Amino acid sequence: HDAALIPREVEGEGVVGQQPILEPSQYHQYVSGCNLKSGIGKMGGTFLMERIVDGHRFKVTIPEFTMIAPFKLN
Repeated sequence: HDAALIPREVEGEGVVGQQPILEPSQYHQYVSGCNLKSGIGKMGGTFLMERIVDGHRFKVTIPEFTMIAPFKLN
């Protein structure tokens, strides 16, 4: 959600084109980005996960966080 515009929704398969398989206690880290016309915005949402053993699907919530372009911090 850019401070200057209406919220945008992104939906698709994988995380930045990846579909990692995680064992218990493992995690996946990635780098992503977005264009902020105002230089300030926020992001949050969910990822749909699937347990391979039984096919059970569940959502993982990504808490909302603020994004600020470095030039706004000066």
